[in-house]
Amino acid sequence: MAYQLLQAREEAKLTQKDLAEKTGIYQADISKIERGVGNPSLLTLKRLADGLDMTLKLEFIPKQKA
Repeated sequence: MAYQLLQAREEAKLTQKDLAEKTGIYQADISKIERGVGNPSLLTLKRLADGLDMTLKLEFIPKQKA
């Protein structure tokens, strides 16, 4: 998830500060999420997706049995 957020932000040509201004999420929190040390709520992920003009998609996928 961290890498996907970073990639989406860079493809949108937004800085962390730009995304923070669009979403109301602190830039420091965006940095933590992108570095994989943040633990964002579903609401935060939704706000980030909206700020990137994207849809948030979560999936449960069955594990493959050995």
